[in-house]
Amino acid sequence: MALPALSLPRKILYAVILTVGVTALLLGTIEAGLRLAGYGYSPHFARRVARPTGETVWRENRWCTAPFFSPELVRRPQSFRLEVKKSLGTYRIFVLGSSAAMGDPEASFSLARMLETMLRAAYPQQRFEVINAAITAINSHLVRDIAEDCAQLEPDLFIVYEGNNEVIGPYGPTGVLAPFLHSETLIRATEWLKGTRTGQLLASVVRRGPPPEWRGMQMFLQRQITADDPRLDAVRAHFRANLLAVADAGRRVGADTLVCTVLTNQRDFAPFLSQHRPGLTADELARWQSSYETGKVTEQAGDLTAAAAAYHAAAVIDDRHAELNYRLGRLALQTGADRDARLFLQRALDLDTLRFRTDSTLNQVVRDLGEAGTSGLQVVDVAAELSARSAHGIPGEEFLYEHVHLNFRGTFELAGALFPRVLARLQHRGLARRPTVVPPSYDDVRLRLAYTAHEQAMIALNLLGRFRVAPFTGQTDNPARVETWERRVAAAEKLLSRPEALPALNSIYQQALAFAPDDWILARNTGMMLVGRGAPAEAVPLLERSGAWIDDDIDTLVALGRAHQALGHRAAAETTFARARLLEPRYPGLPAPTK
Repeated sequence: MALPALSLPRKILYAVILTVGVTALLLGTIEAGLRLAGYGYSPHFARRVARPTGETVWRENRWCTAPFFSPELVRRPQSFRLEVKKSLGTYRIFVLGSSAAMGDPEASFSLARMLETMLRAAYPQQRFEVINAAITAINSHLVRDIAEDCAQLEPDLFIVYEGNNEVIGPYGPTGVLAPFLHSETLIRATEWLKGTRTGQLLASVVRRGPPPEWRGMQMFLQRQITADDPRLDAVRAHFRANLLAVADAGRRVGADTLVCTVLTNQRDFAPFLSQHRPGLTADELARWQSSYETGKVTEQAGDLTAAAAAYHAAAVIDDRHAELNYRLGRLALQTGADRDARLFLQRALDLDTLRFRTDSTLNQVVRDLGEAGTSGLQVVDVAAELSARSAHGIPGEEFLYEHVHLNFRGTFELAGALFPRVLARLQHRGLARRPTVVPPSYDDVRLRLAYTAHEQAMIALNLLGRFRVAPFTGQTDNPARVETWERRVAAAEKLLSRPEALPALNSIYQQALAFAPDDWILARNTGMMLVGRGAPAEAVPLLERSGAWIDDDIDTLVALGRAHQALGHRAAAETTFARARLLEPRYPGLPAPTK
């Protein structure tokens, strides 16, 4: 008996099913083959590693950002090592965000390190693990993915300090690191595709030209975004959705989430770039420029009243110029009008067209989440709390190195703001026996983390190099900033050149190590200091101790190689440098292979 003929719709349906099935099988085969061949990178934040002892631990995935940034621009997570099965009674915290949360320019003094030190000092019998899960140049789109991965690592608490990279980071409107996409669904699909080896292969085929180089903030100079750009509405919506996704990832595994507003330098940091309002005529621009220049000249001459009148005359023509608002704010500070200064300086930040700082609307997104009462999520208004402790109620250089990166004091204050919130969660879980605990003092934390003159000098040199290139060189206040940091570097070098400097430094590091003998970062920093101050023999055992805990930390390897080199251990030096080259061939100052 003949089978009935298929209708046209059924033929089309079966054809589609067959095509999809064959395509899925083909792509699955390609994906499996690429993975077996070792092609591409895993997008996951953590990886399981078997140690020589047979123990399996969680380690950071050094290449977790490669699928999204391209291998040439990859940013590394901070090293960590965790037990696969968390020990009973351990309280595990993950700090999420980008460079400000990570602790740029020196992650040894990050929020994670600071908070862990304070908690351990306050509760020496309680075990804390505070993991620095922040990575330079990412934003909340990737933070939510990292949170999903960290949710598999038995977290008790997520702390989110993010907002500075929402415009310039991946999928932001600048489009430098990844194309801007309005649709959250499309972003998620794009991230999934980039996480596959097949997607990475396609990206490498499509990529044209020589490999890009990481040039930091200079990469964004031609990507200005004005405050009224309609794409910023999507940025804010994505930011909100991503923060909720982080909290949801924690809630599913019983972890709480603290989301912080972000502190930015408003008082002591001029805008990077300014634009005039659209539609300004040539005559209006000329009159604006004349008033503006008059304001600058009279301000420099000390006639603040005349300067204010000139600047306000310019503002009547165009009040959307970020630099003009900054000058009005600084002038208001000099005349004691702090309320006006706060308004002008916040507006100057919001109008800055190189949007490297969290603006007022993004911080408001965070505050609104707190008002919404989302389960498992608590907002910590860090920006408001630390602003209240700043001169004139406006944050500046007392807490920040430059535009967004917290200095040691700022990080201490941030950790102090979080401390009682963490304590409340410890008490809720029955892990805090004492109801009221005063966190350790600034000087105590400084000693425990060995924040020495040597470390400050290294940070100062790093910052000075940063301030000598764009976009900082375009700021009106940058010459004075460079001069200030040059004086600090010179003073530090003079101090460290004294004969008594090395014994004094070593004493501080040894005291810190006595508090935390298993702290591999302290051991590494002590060893690096000793190498830098001409004591390589004392450095070797400390660097080897650090390497026994984390065997692929590039800073440890390079310092150990230099210590061996200084001691004349050529074979050991070359072996160590060879390992370093495999990890980071572009590491600054890494010696070339010996012939």
